[in-house]
Amino acid sequence: MNFFNLKIITIILTAGLVWIAAGCAEKSTERTSADTAAVEQVSYGNDICAFNGELIETERYGGRIVMNDGTIHNFMSVECVAGYYLKMEDKSAVESIKITDFVHGKKLMPVDELAYLKSHLRPSPNGMFLSAVDASNEKMKTFVYDAYPGPYLQWDEVLELVSEEWEIGKGSGDLTATN
Repeated sequence: MNFFNLKIITIILTAGLVWIAAGCAEKSTERTSADTAAVEQVSYGNDICAFNGELIETERYGGRIVMNDGTIHNFMSVECVAGYYLKMEDKSAVESIKITDFVHGKKLMPVDELAYLKSHLRPSPNGMFLSAVDASNEKMKTFVYDAYPGPYLQWDEVLELVSEEWEIGKGSGDLTATN
């Protein structure tokens, strides 16, 4: 083989390796996007509730508080999210609070986009009978209400209820939350 043929083979191999590496980098980015989507959900059967230290198992219930520094706290129920928030000293450190939509199972939604059904026919994991439903879906709210009659509450009412029932946050003054 002469020098010219060797040079062409080297160029072709180098170009091929660059092409393969670019393909791998693209796949890696796709994997990262999927990983990010998975992080947006509570991992039922794996995550531990930040409020009571128990395993989060019951789908259709749960929630998440994300702090400004990126720290994520997962919870097993609406009432655990509320209880944790009420006990926080620095509520301004909260970036977002999301609750699992009962109807859609694992879907987390901002607290102010949900209505909270309190029905003794639909127990929640921590015994306060609270189930979150997408407030904008009137048809589904009616369907859930028909199956499990009870009043719908707003987030601030949930905070008041948890504060009273579990005697949390007395005197804290601020019972509001960011979404």
